[in-house]
Amino acid sequence: MAHEILQMGIPIVECAMLHGQAFHAHKEAIHRAATRHKVPAIVGAGWDPGAASLFRSLFAMLIPNGHTQTTHRSGKHLHHTITVESVPGVKNALCTEQRTPEGTLQRYIYVEIEQGTDQDRVIEAIRADPLFLQEETLVFPVDTVAALEEQGQGLVLERRGRVGQIGHQHLLMEARGDMAALTAEVMVSAARALPTLQAGAYSLHEIPLGNLWGAQHDHAESEWI
Repeated sequence: MAHEILQMGIPIVECAMLHGQAFHAHKEAIHRAATRHKVPAIVGAGWDPGAASLFRSLFAMLIPNGHTQTTHRSGKHLHHTITVESVPGVKNALCTEQRTPEGTLQRYIYVEIEQGTDQDRVIEAIRADPLFLQEETLVFPVDTVAALEEQGQGLVLERRGRVGQIGHQHLLMEARGDMAALTAEVMVSAARALPTLQAGAYSLHEIPLGNLWGAQHDHAESEWI
């Protein structure tokens, strides 16, 4: 889809949840298409990768000789899915994606099923949808999805310096909230920076922070510096 949009000469901002070599390969593919069609693209513009990546980079810059540990809190990254909620018999549904230790992507779908509905039929209908055919899909019937929505996701970022002349340096950041909402804010900020970029693909790491504020740059500078 990204390639199709770039072919029409439209810049893009996307938030694929990729890290390491997978992220770099993805960025290179988008870069080739964006350069060919002479438009800018910003990749990994979400919470993680994205905003959390900037914090990790800043922590490492402040404590160059140290170790960074990222801990994801137990709350699930759940979001509503129209595809599942449109299946007959489904009252409400939430969906998330997780990777196994082997790197395989799995979809977790929690469904609240209407009374009198055949549970097995609903599960098979969800798994048969083309959207879920490419990854392993696990469907879990629950009494109510409202309780699951209250479980916020979070992240703890910790950077500890090596013992030396400076002493025991330690930086700690804890974040809790709706990661989907934070991702949306990052994407909006990235979109503000698009007019400042030449053709090609960029990560947030390559974009000046002031450009992410767009027309609010001067206000942000006076407010936060």
